[in-house]
Amino acid sequence: MRGLSLEQTKKIAKFEDVREIVAREHALQNPDVVVDMDKIRVNEQLDIELPNVGTFRMTDWAQKQLGQALGVQWGKWFDPTLVTHVQVQEELQRRFSKTGDKRKIRTTQFKEEAPGVTGCDGFMRAILSPTYHPIDNERLFNRLETKFGSQVGELNFMANHLSKKSRWGNDHCAHYTLVGKPVNMGAIDRNHPDPAVRRIYDIAEKEGALPQDDLVYPGFHMRNSEVGFTAITIDEFSFRLVCLNGLMLTAGDSRLMYRQHRPIEDAELDKQFNQVFERIPLRWEDTRHRMVRLQEQAVDHPAAMIEEELKRLEAPKYFREAAIKAFEVEPLPNRFGVVQAVTRAAQEIEDMDKRFEYEALAGQMLRRLS
Repeated sequence: MRGLSLEQTKKIAKFEDVREIVAREHALQNPDVVVDMDKIRVNEQLDIELPNVGTFRMTDWAQKQLGQALGVQWGKWFDPTLVTHVQVQEELQRRFSKTGDKRKIRTTQFKEEAPGVTGCDGFMRAILSPTYHPIDNERLFNRLETKFGSQVGELNFMANHLSKKSRWGNDHCAHYTLVGKPVNMGAIDRNHPDPAVRRIYDIAEKEGALPQDDLVYPGFHMRNSEVGFTAITIDEFSFRLVCLNGLMLTAGDSRLMYRQHRPIEDAELDKQFNQVFERIPLRWEDTRHRMVRLQEQAVDHPAAMIEEELKRLEAPKYFREAAIKAFEVEPLPNRFGVVQAVTRAAQEIEDMDKRFEYEALAGQMLRRLS
C-alpha cells in the first residue's frame, strides 16, 4: 500500500498563488458609487443602467438585495416572462421616488477570460447602505502578506473544499481554507472487523487514493463577504484524508476571529490576525486530543447518537437522515466515526454556505462528545 498526501492529490495551492488571484480580481473592481435609486434605469434585458457609470448585469446576490430594498422577491415579482422592462422601471420609480433611497453600489468589470454580457460594462455585485464600509479580500491578504508572511508561508490553501464548481467562493462570499502539516492518527486498519469498511478501503487502494496512515490536516477557514452577506470569520478546521474523499471538520463553537464590516485601522486588523496565529496551535493540539479520545469511545447505537446530537443542534430531518446513511459508508463504531459521518454528509451539499454550516455542526459535536 502506498502513501498519499494532500500534496499528491494536487488539491492545494501556495499562498502567493492565491494572493495573486485575489489581487487580480480586486483590480477589476470599479470605485463604489452612492446613487439615488430613483435615478437608476432598467433596459429590456433587466440590466441596470447607473447614471454616469455604465450598464451592469446583476448577480443573483445583487438581485436579491434589490428585491429586499423593494420588499419583494425579485425573480418572482419581476419574472421577465410576465412583465416588461417598462413595468419594472415604473415599479422602481414609484417606490424609490417615495422613499428617496440612496444606496452604495459595488460593480466590477468582466474578467478577460470570461465572455461577459453584450451591452454591459460588467457585473453589479452589491446594493448596500451608503454607510457600509467593506473590508475587501485584497486588504486581508495584504495584511497577511505584509505582517504574517512567515506564518502563512507554512500553510497551503485547499481548493474546492466547499464546492465542486467554484474554487474560492460564490457571488456573495469568499471561502479560503488553509492547512498545515498533517497529524498522524495511526495506521489505516486494513483488517477492520466491519467488511463494509474493508471494502471501501480496498476500492480506495485500487484507485490510488488510500493513505497509508489516517492523516488529519489541521488548519483554519477564513470567510469574508465584500457584498454584505457575512462578517469576516476565521474558524478552526481539520481535513481528514482517507478513502476517496476527504472529510472536513470545522471544530469549535468559539470563533478565532469575527469582524464586522466597519472602519478599522491596519494596526487593529493586524492585532486580530496576530491573536489567530497565537491561539491556533493550542486549538489544533486540543482538537487532536479530542479526536484521539473519540476514537477510544465505542458506540453501541451510532445511528441513534447521530439523530440525537443533530436534533439537539436543530439540523433538518433530511440532513440527519443523510448523516446516518453516511455512517454506513465508513461505519467506524466509535464517537469519532459518528462525527465523521456528519462531515461526510456535509460533503454532499452543493450549496457552499449550507455546507459550511453543517461542517460547523460536526465541530460542535466533536467538542460536546469529547
